[in-house]
Amino acid sequence: MTETRARSTGYLTAVAFLAADQLTKRMALGWLDLHHPVEFLGGLARFTLVWNRGAAFSLPWGGPMFLTVITAAAAVLVSVLIWRMADRPALFLVGMGAILGGALGNLLDRFIYGSVVDFIDVGIGSRRWPTFNLADIAITTGGILLVILYRRDPPRSPEKGSETDAGD
Repeated sequence: MTETRARSTGYLTAVAFLAADQLTKRMALGWLDLHHPVEFLGGLARFTLVWNRGAAFSLPWGGPMFLTVITAAAAVLVSVLIWRMADRPALFLVGMGAILGGALGNLLDRFIYGSVVDFIDVGIGSRRWPTFNLADIAITTGGILLVILYRRDPPRSPEKGSETDAGD
């Protein structure tokens, strides 16, 4: 795969996740009432519109401006990594693109609304996972994919006698 095509894989994955995330959030804002769950799958999953002013799992971590700056910096870093690591396998670039798309989706919410739109609520009865969105799914699955790829093919250490070992 050429470097241009490889980079496109990463960036197009990011755009696809960003678009899907923003579309589903607009649907949630238009169809759901704040804090009123709509159950499906026998209550195992439900749509519950909430505003997340914190970090992951609504943790109050650093305040909205801090989270916006950190998210923006992370998005820039991942974008640069996609550009510079175009020689990696396509799945690596898909994972990076998923992380970038998710970060941009939540960052866009922070710019537009001052907080993140969350609406996916899973659990059993009163035991619920914190409410999340498609951007969070993209970030998580992208991260898991990168871990799997790393464990399958870890970086190789420099061979003895290479330039990095010279002078040792």
